[in-house]
Amino acid sequence: MVLNDLSIQIEQGSIAGVLGPNSVGKTTLLNIMSGLVIPDSGEVFFEGGSVSDFKSHIGYVPQEIALYHDLSVKDNFRFFSGVYGLNRDKSRDRMAYIYDIMALKDLHRMKIKNLSGGMKRRVNIGIELLKDPTVLIMDESTVGIDMGARKGIIDMVRKLNEKGITVIFTSHHMSELESICTDFFFLNEGKIVLEGKKKAILGKDEKKRTLEDLYNDIYRFFE
Repeated sequence: MVLNDLSIQIEQGSIAGVLGPNSVGKTTLLNIMSGLVIPDSGEVFFEGGSVSDFKSHIGYVPQEIALYHDLSVKDNFRFFSGVYGLNRDKSRDRMAYIYDIMALKDLHRMKIKNLSGGMKRRVNIGIELLKDPTVLIMDESTVGIDMGARKGIIDMVRKLNEKGITVIFTSHHMSELESICTDFFFLNEGKIVLEGKKKAILGKDEKKRTLEDLYNDIYRFFE
């Protein structure tokens, strides 16, 4: 999807939800924000500088499970520690922290292919935490897993945010987004069509409106 004269500003310390149906440009936008894709025009700034100079500060968790399935959890962490240029001491410290916050302590010897979908998602997220990122971008990171596993990941996102990580989050589960996001950005045809703080957006009507109600109103209008 081509982005069209799009401008977006994510506030430090927020949990920003990027919303929209399939094929409106969400993944393209996240790829550009992470520095993985260079836009044909325009710029992305991170803390006042070009995002290309700060890639190591940004964790990007794709929708697909980006792990080596025949390797153990521990060996995946070791491999990606090398990819990210962590020395042995830094790698050990980060792995210990991630095992704790992601509840992976008892799984480090298991091969990825033998894990549940929810645990694979946890490891997928944990790999990006090796960077000790300032910003964590999560593209449909709860897709294809059961409600209990989704709740565990949402709780983990809250903990990461409380520790100062800015989170950019996409999901088709409106209840997830409504429960954790502080800001919303609605995307359609490559443009931001509505943005704002959670309370401001959902509090415009006298009657209580859910995020799902608002989503349906917006994308019914753009059909």
